[in-house]
Amino acid sequence: MIERFNDGSQNAPRLRVGQTLWGMIGLPLNCTQDGAPEWTLDEKFARCRAAGFESVECWLDDSNEREVKDALDRTGLRLVLGHRPFSVDDVRQTIDRAVRLNADFVFAQPASAYTPLDEVIQIVRQGRKMASDAGLGFWVETHRNNYTENLRQTIELIQAVPEIRITADLSHFVVVGEFYGWKEEGAAEKMAPVLERVSHMHGRISDGEAVQVDASDGSGQAAQFFVELWSVAMEHWLSAAQPGDIFPFSSELGPPRYAATLPDGREYSDRWEQSLLMKKLAEKAWEKASSKKRQAK
Repeated sequence: MIERFNDGSQNAPRLRVGQTLWGMIGLPLNCTQDGAPEWTLDEKFARCRAAGFESVECWLDDSNEREVKDALDRTGLRLVLGHRPFSVDDVRQTIDRAVRLNADFVFAQPASAYTPLDEVIQIVRQGRKMASDAGLGFWVETHRNNYTENLRQTIELIQAVPEIRITADLSHFVVVGEFYGWKEEGAAEKMAPVLERVSHMHGRISDGEAVQVDASDGSGQAAQFFVELWSVAMEHWLSAAQPGDIFPFSSELGPPRYAATLPDGREYSDRWEQSLLMKKLAEKAWEKASSKKRQAK
């Protein structure tokens, strides 16, 4: 089974930061309200490339896959494919699409919070096998309104499928668990079974009450709490990393209603600028994890 994304090289393990197509809906900021044109796909991807992002995560269907893939190819960005499977057949269709479009790997938001555990186990186990048979990694995302929406259910799934690999969007656990980042909460300890299995990460900051908040310059307590959680996951990943292994991190700041708005519907947080901040915070977490690994030698 494929446990990590690997580029086939002998290069040292590294961090790769990407962006999400969903997170670029409605950009530039408040363009719809201002009567300005939204950035085209080419403009969005050119900005990603210029900012140092190396990939874009997309949820595609037959109607848009060619347009998006062609635009990615024009800018040299790699494709990561996400989906929400309710059945093994849903996974099969996405893996077929990933192979057709030469995606790097697939991540899945499994079923719903009310789907029986046995059904989710089958989706995960068979999804992992089908993806590996196709030469792809298959990671399960932690996300609200999916089976993995809270720690208790996610740990139940991990206990049933201990070999599972995770796409960690920790903002959902933080808001569902109402974590504030206080030491006595023991967030990292409670999340340990998840953090030990991360192969891919999404960048979003929650303050324990809202799932997506403006992190200003990233120096505040909420942002630094996430840097610490991310670095713990990265440290686990690095402990078994091999040449060519890549740790993919994607900035994922959603448009309204994920993004908070004023009463007139205008966003007051610039998601593009905050996406660039997520990149900086990911790099900080990576350096922190890498430093701990160097000190341990």
